[in-house]
Amino acid sequence: TERYMDYLSTLPFTNNWPAGNLREYLQNPLHFSITTLACNDVDGVIAGAVTSSSEVIRTAIRIVGINSSSNWVSSIFFLISPNGDHAYTFADCAVIPEPDSKQLAVIGGDSVEFHYLLSGEEARVAFISFSTKGSANHYRIDRVKEAVEIFGRQYPHVSHDGELQIDAAIIPEISKLKAPDSSISGEANVLIFPNLDAGNVAYKIAQHMGGYSAWGPLLQGLNRPVHDLSRGCSVDDIVNVAAI
Repeated sequence: TERYMDYLSTLPFTNNWPAGNLREYLQNPLHFSITTLACNDVDGVIAGAVTSSSEVIRTAIRIVGINSSSNWVSSIFFLISPNGDHAYTFADCAVIPEPDSKQLAVIGGDSVEFHYLLSGEEARVAFISFSTKGSANHYRIDRVKEAVEIFGRQYPHVSHDGELQIDAAIIPEISKLKAPDSSISGEANVLIFPNLDAGNVAYKIAQHMGGYSAWGPLLQGLNRPVHDLSRGCSVDDIVNVAAI
């Protein structure tokens, strides 16, 4: 405990805290577990079953910090089809309510790495919208288009396209009709949604109506692995994320 107190005392948010306050802070299981992670005594932390997402994320940012290459914390859900032959990464589904174009591009980049880690597949990224290649005009569509441009500059080696409606992103036959020149040809496996409404609704529809297994939310952008499950999570959810 003394070592954990020493570590906490180096962090900005505990500036000038007396030893008693540090000791009291560590009485909270969430604070204690993330501090053990920061001190390399555990490999990851799974939280959220009895703690709000805001508290988990805030504590993780304070104690382990945000990765300098990301600048933002976001989340993914890893979805596996009922027969196990398809896997998708959905982002962001739990953290940033209204990401701007730069944030969407970073979410895409972080999701590419996570998808490869979990599936072994090379990512094919689709930036999702209610428009496909200019079929509609709206400021929300412009935001997605700008995100695609930023992503292309930062990750030129990653197959990607946008803006695409969901059917044009994942169904080759529809892609041929709506986006015949698409570089991913309706075979996206990483779906970047324009806001939290879309991402959260999409994964729950896939899970509860489509029968997909949904693992997550898995947080990305932190310096160490901290994952925040729903307070409605099952034992299987916890075990699956622990395996990840």
